[in-house]
Amino acid sequence: MTRILLHLLILFLIFSNDGFAQKSRDAEVDISFVTATAKVQPFIPELPGTLMEMSGLLVYRDLFWGFNDSGGKNVLYACDKSGSLVMEVEIENARNDDWESVTQDEEHIYVGDFGNNRGDRQNLRVYKIRKGDIQSDRHQKVKAELIAFEYESQQSFASPVNGTPYDCEAMAFYDGKLQLFSKNWKDRITEHYQLPVKSGKYKLKAGDSFNVRGLVTGADFSPGGKTLALLQYENWKIYLWLFTDFEGTAFLQGNSQCIYLKNLDSAQAEGVSFLNKDTVLISCEETKSFKQQVFLLDLRELANGTHSN
Repeated sequence: MTRILLHLLILFLIFSNDGFAQKSRDAEVDISFVTATAKVQPFIPELPGTLMEMSGLLVYRDLFWGFNDSGGKNVLYACDKSGSLVMEVEIENARNDDWESVTQDEEHIYVGDFGNNRGDRQNLRVYKIRKGDIQSDRHQKVKAELIAFEYESQQSFASPVNGTPYDCEAMAFYDGKLQLFSKNWKDRITEHYQLPVKSGKYKLKAGDSFNVRGLVTGADFSPGGKTLALLQYENWKIYLWLFTDFEGTAFLQGNSQCIYLKNLDSAQAEGVSFLNKDTVLISCEETKSFKQQVFLLDLRELANGTHSN
């Protein structure tokens, strides 16, 4: 009996611990899709202790905005370049089930509460905040509009742990809509969904897809919208996909480049944001290997061949 229980415990650990499962796949990973390697540089070497999980990253008013993910407070935090906490904005009619991404248009900030590792959530939503409601007070409260959604193709809300295709951590604004890119635990592709920005409840149907060979955790468009960046990890290695020369919103059908960020091994990189057309910022949560911080990648060095393989 004891031996049977021990075997069951081992099986449980294997299938419930994503870190173990990822390491066990090392030998199977094909890295032929990597077209360049790069080293990121420290940009904000340490974020405040209140921002341990920095799951999303937004640049607004020359400040760097983020939040803690599942179980965190329903608060947006804004830091300056030194890492000092400048503002805390509570969304008073929101809750943080699993905030994972943040983006903006000219008049609004959108916070994505749609983390769904188990595929069992039936309250997926985005909080829409008017920029005009955010003042300069250190501590303040705002109210948000609600954009709710579900996946049209999802028939079951029971799935193996870390085995659902209905997780999402990446959202960016483009062409008047929110562009969502799935974190597909099942087969390591990403699927593209479009979500209207008007309050309501929507059923989302997947558009195009792309085999990123990993788990997408962040998205952003360059100023002008010519480049889509998708941040991802697999086997505790961090990659940045860049998509260009796409037509309309067929982003994943454009030209693609995959950059391996070789000095971020073992990081938990969650947020990505263009600082300008040539510079990408990447935020990391606190882990045993890294402090919570923000890194910078200079795309001009890639173009000049500095980091090319």
